[in-house]
Amino acid sequence: MRGMLLSILGLCSTSISVADQTPVLSLVIDDLGYSLQHGQAAIELKGDHTYAIIPGTHYSKKLARHADSFHKEVILHLPLQATNPGSASESNALHEAMDEDQIANNLSDMLSEIPSIKGVNNHMGSFLTEIDYFMRPIMEGIRAYNPDLYFLDSRTSPRSIAYSEAIESGLASITRDIFLDNDRSNTESIHFQYQLWLQKAREQGHAIAIGHPHPTTIRYLQQHLAETQKQFRFYSVSKLIRQQFVKHNTPESVEDNQTLVQSKLSNNIE
Repeated sequence: MRGMLLSILGLCSTSISVADQTPVLSLVIDDLGYSLQHGQAAIELKGDHTYAIIPGTHYSKKLARHADSFHKEVILHLPLQATNPGSASESNALHEAMDEDQIANNLSDMLSEIPSIKGVNNHMGSFLTEIDYFMRPIMEGIRAYNPDLYFLDSRTSPRSIAYSEAIESGLASITRDIFLDNDRSNTESIHFQYQLWLQKAREQGHAIAIGHPHPTTIRYLQQHLAETQKQFRFYSVSKLIRQQFVKHNTPESVEDNQTLVQSKLSNNIE
């Protein structure tokens, strides 16, 4: 927790204006790694977006380098066990048959595959994200690897406890608001979800949408992002987390929180 808090404290001096009331949108494109063409098209979308790359895929490292060249934020799209046994699953997915050592070792291997990652979100995981004794070692493993990483709960299950377990483990965390393209072939459905995303941002001040590198989704985003930028700001997920921290913490409360963290550390309190 100390590393995460001090990292955020150091970023509070960035030029994010708390007084700016323009709604903020964060766009996350999941499932990168299987198609070079579609992955590159997603990365080249204009704006400060975030790209979730599945480790172990054929183009994972190449797409991470491509994103780096465009100064785009990359996160690890962590494969986790789904509820439906018929769901497609990556061979490196973390699952219920693993013990804590296996989880820790496999997690570390996946995290180290792409050194430029700023955070992690779950790929699938409707089963595992509901169970505390699996999510706790996963979050602790992420924090042990790098306490400055954040966790985005994709909320593939309404009963997900990933967000709360991440916070409990001392990781910065936030949750997804909208899935843009559950119906990937239906432009009208994508349009409806996109408008719902904008509305949530107007109501909440910010909203996170997850989409995928499907041709229909990318075409829709190519056609609409520029117009949307006239009324909204696009922030990467890490920048949104920093903005929310600054917005809800005065200098006095930040100092109090830092004192509390130091006190917990000195007393060896989790």
